Amino acid sequence: MMGPIKVKVLCGDITKETVEAIVNSTTTSLDLNTAPQPADGVILTTAGNLSNIKHIIHMVGQTNEKGISSSMYKVLGMCEENKIQSVSFPALGTGKFVRSEIQISKAKQRYLDDPKMLNIDRIQSQSQWQRYCVLKQAVDKKYPKQRNERQLYHGTTKEICQKINKNGFNRSFCGRNAVYHGEGTYFAKEAWYSCQDKYSNPDDKELKYIYRARVVTGSLCKSREGMKEPDPINPADPRAGLHDCAVDSLQNPFIFVVFCDAGAYPEYLITFKSI
Repeated sequence: MMGPIKVKVLCGDITKETVEAIVNSTTTSLDLNTAPQPADGVILTTAGNLSNIKHIIHMVGQTNEKGISSSMYKVLGMCEENKIQSVSFPALGTGKFVRSEIQISKAKQRYLDDPKMLNIDRIQSQSQWQRYCVLKQAVDKKYPKQRNERQLYHGTTKEICQKINKNGFNRSFCGRNAVYHGEGTYFAKEAWYSCQDKYSNPDDKELKYIYRARVVTGSLCKSREGMKEPDPINPADPRAGLHDCAVDSLQNPFIFVVFCDAGAYPEYLITFKSI
């Protein structure tokens, strides 16, 4: 948990934003006259002559998806450590490296290329988080030597995201698009997939909504159409219980389906508009 940090990014002059901190993408030497280079790190400084801003966070520019994600997490971590409640990021990737916090390959950029507006809101729900933690701890205890949690994406509508923010993910919403992999809540490994219109339908203002969620994936089984719960771990032994998550491919999973509503926590709601 990084605390109740809210990040809001709008079109315009970032130096005129009414936030506590702004982010500057720079080089490892902090030479502001040169383009970003592939390195990592963040530094917090005062805002100088910018009277409406308290801090500037200098984030070393990156050239790949993993690097950008790492740097952004470090910025948010620094905000948490310094009790900074609001921060503005520049339009990452409009210079000499990749395009936005939702990193996608060039072949997939049509879904989020040059977003007009991008809001990233952290969801704060104590009851949802507690239910999620109880389940995750049980799965971690059962499988202590494997990765049991993933950060995945889920596309939705404005109407449904208001319900998810309040009550969490709900399997009753399944079937809105398809049930090819079972009758559970669907998540994708990469954001571009959830950004497709059939998963994140634009509202009347052409805004689209996707979640970056924490998902307890635990023990995986192969998905199938009409599936209502994960397969048994050992069909010959009912005491062994069920798998935790169904996936499209056991060798290289991309689609994850959970059948327990407490098994996913909607950590961030990302709102954007595609041009």
